[in-house]
Amino acid sequence: MRFHSAACAVVLSAAATSAFSFSPLAVPPATSSVRNNGIAGRSFAPTSGARPAFGLPSSSNNHLSIISSTTTTSTPSSSSSTSTTSLNLAGGGGPEALEDYIATLSHTESKLSSKLRNPRLVKLAGVAALPLSYVVGAAVTPSRRLAARAVVGAFAAVTAGGVGKDAVDEDVRRSCPAAIARRLFELGVDDANVADGIYDLKEDHGVDDEDFANMRTEVYAVYLAGMAMNPLAKTAELKELASLKLALDLDNMQVGQAHADAAAKFYRDVTRFTSLDELDDEDHPDRVSLDKLLFLTERAFRQGGETEEAFTFEFSRVARALGGLTIAEGLQRAKDVAKPFYERALASTRAKLNSGAVSPDMLGRARGTLGIDEVEAKEMHIEAFDKEIRIQLGLPEEDDDDDDMDDYNEFQDKRVETVGEVKKKLEAMKEVEAGKAIEDTSAIKFADGAYDTLSKLQGVLELSDEDADYEISAATTDYWRNTVLATLDDAIAGTKTPAKAWEIINARQKELYLKDSAVREMMTSMVMQALGRPLEKVNAFARVNNAAATYDGLVDAIAAKETCKEVLKEAGWSEFEDFEKACFDPYDKASACGFLTNQDRHSMYQIFFNRSVKADEDGTKNISDESYALLKELRGMLGLSEDEGVAQVRNYFGPELQGVLTMATDEILRGNANDALLENLQEKVDKVINDFKLDAEMVYSYAGPLYARAVSEIGASTPGGIPSTEEVATLASLRELLKIDVEETYDVNLQTFGAAYKKGIKEALGTTGVITEEYRKPLEDLRSRLGVSEKAAKDVYLEAIGERMVPMVQFISNEMERLVLTQEQLSQKRGVDFGEDYFKGGGKASGKLGMGTDGNIMSDIMNLIDFYVENDIVQKEAVGTKKVERKVPSDEEGGEEKTITEEEPVYESTYPITAMGLECIDSQVAELCYRQFVVSSFTDQSPNAARYEASKATWGGILGLTNEKMEEIGSNIGSMVYDNYITQSMSTKGALDQQDMMFLANIQGKLGISAEDGERMLLDTQKKIISEEASAMFDSGEVSPENIKAFREKCNSMGLDLEGDVGITKSRLITMFQLEITPGIDSGEITIESADMLAEIQESLGLTEEEGEEVVAGLITDRANGILADIIGCMMRGKDVMSVESMEKLVQYAAFVDGDLGLQVEEANANRAYNLFESKDWSGVDEADVERQKELLKIAFGMSS
Repeated sequence: MRFHSAACAVVLSAAATSAFSFSPLAVPPATSSVRNNGIAGRSFAPTSGARPAFGLPSSSNNHLSIISSTTTTSTPSSSSSTSTTSLNLAGGGGPEALEDYIATLSHTESKLSSKLRNPRLVKLAGVAALPLSYVVGAAVTPSRRLAARAVVGAFAAVTAGGVGKDAVDEDVRRSCPAAIARRLFELGVDDANVADGIYDLKEDHGVDDEDFANMRTEVYAVYLAGMAMNPLAKTAELKELASLKLALDLDNMQVGQAHADAAAKFYRDVTRFTSLDELDDEDHPDRVSLDKLLFLTERAFRQGGETEEAFTFEFSRVARALGGLTIAEGLQRAKDVAKPFYERALASTRAKLNSGAVSPDMLGRARGTLGIDEVEAKEMHIEAFDKEIRIQLGLPEEDDDDDDMDDYNEFQDKRVETVGEVKKKLEAMKEVEAGKAIEDTSAIKFADGAYDTLSKLQGVLELSDEDADYEISAATTDYWRNTVLATLDDAIAGTKTPAKAWEIINARQKELYLKDSAVREMMTSMVMQALGRPLEKVNAFARVNNAAATYDGLVDAIAAKETCKEVLKEAGWSEFEDFEKACFDPYDKASACGFLTNQDRHSMYQIFFNRSVKADEDGTKNISDESYALLKELRGMLGLSEDEGVAQVRNYFGPELQGVLTMATDEILRGNANDALLENLQEKVDKVINDFKLDAEMVYSYAGPLYARAVSEIGASTPGGIPSTEEVATLASLRELLKIDVEETYDVNLQTFGAAYKKGIKEALGTTGVITEEYRKPLEDLRSRLGVSEKAAKDVYLEAIGERMVPMVQFISNEMERLVLTQEQLSQKRGVDFGEDYFKGGGKASGKLGMGTDGNIMSDIMNLIDFYVENDIVQKEAVGTKKVERKVPSDEEGGEEKTITEEEPVYESTYPITAMGLECIDSQVAELCYRQFVVSSFTDQSPNAARYEASKATWGGILGLTNEKMEEIGSNIGSMVYDNYITQSMSTKGALDQQDMMFLANIQGKLGISAEDGERMLLDTQKKIISEEASAMFDSGEVSPENIKAFREKCNSMGLDLEGDVGITKSRLITMFQLEITPGIDSGEITIESADMLAEIQESLGLTEEEGEEVVAGLITDRANGILADIIGCMMRGKDVMSVESMEKLVQYAAFVDGDLGLQVEEANANRAYNLFESKDWSGVDEADVERQKELLKIAFGMSS
């Protein structure tokens, strides 16, 4: 190849002077990878273990060193060398960092590459390093000028060191990072051509994909570190960082690596000059820079579309690199950087609110850009809303809460050691609070148009009505409270009417945009506070027994309460209809009286009560109506019940009332209580009651015990416990004086005279045990004389009857046990060893716990029933009504009778005392006694049978058995009777006749068995008998078709299902069907024409049509195979006649299945057999039938038609 002489001279000259003058560094050899121009999107992913970028030392963790920390050496002309960190180099943003980075890398470039920025030209200059033979060759060329210059160039090259072409190429590759940074700096990150411009450098510098990706990643890290060095964060930097990623054509993994490397180097450089304590200061510039780097990292990863797992991994690497932060700490510090941006956005939103230029979507995009989540956004929205509320109220945006505690600060530094010092401190704090006047905040209110402004802001901030209302309420509540307290104080002082006070309160509510719901809740606390202060003051007086000040203070407090009630009446709120309950709950610490102890409340009431009692002109102490009303109001204010108020009255006036009532009672008990005496005594009693305004309940509480004492004294002094006529009159006079109703004396009289009444009942029972009619009237007179109520008398009567009834029941119980239990059973039950002579006749009992007995106790049972019935113990109670038809004669002569429907009550017998209720018989023996009675009434043939039958229900009720239990016992007995009778009848007659059914109906009536239960028992017994018959038939092993048919028809006649009722299994039913039809099919009795017979048998056995067909098909198939063997055997033996007879039977079977018998016949045998069958005598046979039989035989033999 020939070169232009001028160009060659320039090249040789440059090579001779500076091409190879750079200091040799540890540069790795060039890789042999080949550029791949087909890589989509120019993505250069670094591989693991990638070598460092050209000219930069490797980091300890085998990643790229993003920012050089080596001490750069100045040019030889410099007087000194300085150590420059990357922080100093990158002190003002990404572009500035690129400048410093380029300057730093310039020290590693050769003089040739630094002077010739075109890498292609530098490579061309590399040809100057020619071998000496090339110089000699050039010298003999025709051009004298070229030869001379070549010699000079060769000489310069030799004197310069003679470096080869490979070294020049390596120098070019090493200058690539600076070229990338320079290209990025010159074009800018947002230039449309910057990505292509940077990509072109890869080919220009001869760099492979892996190294080029590492270089771009390195430049990204340098730029990122420069951005972080400027503590002032700007939202534009987020876009700038995104543009940087696109300009350098990095994927997410490369960006993650760049951030991790930048963070590690950045933190290392920061901590060289800044201590860790200083970095803990959130306001320190270097701490701010670190937080900014976290913010930029978080946004870069999120906007890069990383998965959650990838984000966690990449961000945690950056967080650890910045001082070992956890990912949660790193995210929080990133959020702290983002929040001021969003706060400024919210401030701008408020400023531009009325311009229409803001919307929720704009804020949403801002949140997306800054990474503000919904929870944080809502909190910041609420904070912005709060600030706007304060602005609209004419207040500064920020509320200085520090001043609220200034009044208490003087107490905070005082250490207290004793309870007394604590109390003194609390009292001092209370004095400070009490001394504070209610601040006048009436001028603070919303400006005109504030409602519209706040509504617009609420919509833009997307706050709910509840949130907005709450924030408005929180901001304005204190101002409303101040107005309410001041207004209530004015109303209590009388300077404002309740109506005017409410007007002010209501107007203030509207000025501050407060909702009714919020105001109603707060109004209660305001009233409590307004009324609690006077009570607190009064309590101080009460504790030192200052009765006058306590009384006056409570009067004022009651008046204040009434004033507050009037104010709230103007509001018309239902919450305060029960004012005392709403505001004076002693168990609610926040209520008006909640701060008072129970002792304080009672002490205050005691003092007020004592001051309310005043003496009149006669010196009689009493309480005026006005004072009574005040006491009632005070009880409500102090949370005291009416009972506590009554107790106070009793404690004070009780002795006076007790004295006058006791005197009057004693005077009446002396006897001769005439009208004059009663009138005088009544006057004295009434005076005390009226003077002290005592209520009837209190009077009765004293009068009742006095009357009880009088009854007790009379009962103790009366022979036999029955008072005389005069004593009865004395008690009546005493009741009248004490104003006690006769009904209220029943219990007292019963306690004293009940024993006498019970004794009278027992005497009336006599030896017979039945109270006759002649004794009933005297018993009623005795009850009236003793002052015992009818109900109480009935109870005493039943108690006396029960005592008489117990030995009767015990005798029957013992006798029943003796009759039905063996000696061993009875001894085991009672725990006593009985001899054999204890039993009747001296022998052992032959019965057992069941139906049969050897003795008869029916007379004893009937005596007990008569005793119970004749003494009217059974009670009839109406439990409902029923409609009945009744015929009435016509009103007109000769008219027809009319049928009318009336409702009659339905009564049910109840038994107030029972044997089991008296615990004189256990339930097992009681059921046994009832069972025995029922059996006897059923089997007895004497004249008493009807009486027994009518007394069954009464006997069961006396024992204490329920109707359900009696019905159960009757059913059990009926089942046994039904079973025995039906079994016997069917064993002799085979079926029940009309006489049997009549007998069973008679049993049903006697045993009280319902029609449904009777039918069920009949069916159950029949099922049992038939099931046993079926088992016997099959177990005998001699099952004939005739027996099966008879059994089947018997079950059908009784309406029993063989499978469901009798319990025969499906497989056995199929066997029965097969056994019954086989003789008929074999004999020809059952043919295809008589298929109805098969269907009848199948249905009566409960088989489905498919099951029947399967049985028939199986039977015919089995028979057909045997017949075929007979046919072939007969033909082989020459017995053609017998063969034709077998074929006739085969055709008969084939008719059931349309010829398809499933036979396998050789063609020769089939043809021969068919010819024989066709040649038989067909005389007398219908022609169609002949053809039908032939066709069936062909099908059976498998012959084609």
